Amino acid sequence: MNTCILLSTCERYRPLTDFTRARLREFWPDALPLRLAGIGGDPLALPLRDDPCNWMRVTRSACDDLLAEGFGQAYLLLEDHPPLGPCHAENLNAALPALMRELGAVSIALSGYGQGRKIHGAIVKSRGWELDRCRPDTLWKYPLHPALWRLDALRELLDRLIAWLPESEQNPWAFERRGGSAEAGLPETLTAHSYRIEGRSHAATPVPAGLDAFKSATDLYRYAVRKFAGETARAAVDDRLLGAHHYYHGPYPLIWSGLMRKGEINPNALFLFSLLKRPEWSAALREMRFA
Repeated sequence: MNTCILLSTCERYRPLTDFTRARLREFWPDALPLRLAGIGGDPLALPLRDDPCNWMRVTRSACDDLLAEGFGQAYLLLEDHPPLGPCHAENLNAALPALMRELGAVSIALSGYGQGRKIHGAIVKSRGWELDRCRPDTLWKYPLHPALWRLDALRELLDRLIAWLPESEQNPWAFERRGGSAEAGLPETLTAHSYRIEGRSHAATPVPAGLDAFKSATDLYRYAVRKFAGETARAAVDDRLLGAHHYYHGPYPLIWSGLMRKGEINPNALFLFSLLKRPEWSAALREMRFA
């Protein structure tokens, strides 16, 4: 069963798409085949047969195209979720696809548990990995942080959501929030087979120097601010410091919520880039214009 990368995007966010593709070349040089959905004018772009504003339909059509090409699994990426450090190609290219087949998984999320993130279900051990198998009632079991998907299951999930939701809600946010809710009425074949990795044990490199120490120091600072100045003051501190805590180290290093937040460049990403000593990334994001 062949595996690829599906980068689902739109013309408005082409600058972010280009940024993410550059990071893929930098950090995952032995990457799986890449395909683009939602834009044209690129040799890697899949046919655009749907309204590009309808993310669910565009991605659903991409599933058809990839299955027709002979792919059975795909890492689904949004344009604002580049890798932020060296990827572990062997784990991404071979180990996780093999785990997906063995477990009959619908999805395996690369933004997993540990590093301050809770377990959503039960720990399953296989092939030297420990994965969190989400409970069927877990709300956020279909995240659009980078994840490996079984394409036939992703297509079925999208078909069911498209049939249920009005066109105005056929977007990434509703996929995550509404798709995971009980009201979606999805069968157990979809709801009971979502997994999350424990990332740190399967990363290509150690955690970036100083990041763990910085997180520990800011935890103490945030606690002190909350204790002596109140929750509102701590929230203001969080707006400045949580970029470090939103980083997740694993075979595909990433930042929670991605490079965008509420239609704007995510300030937490800019703060993280300063810690990672990549000011050129911050400069590139600040120069982007989204028509």
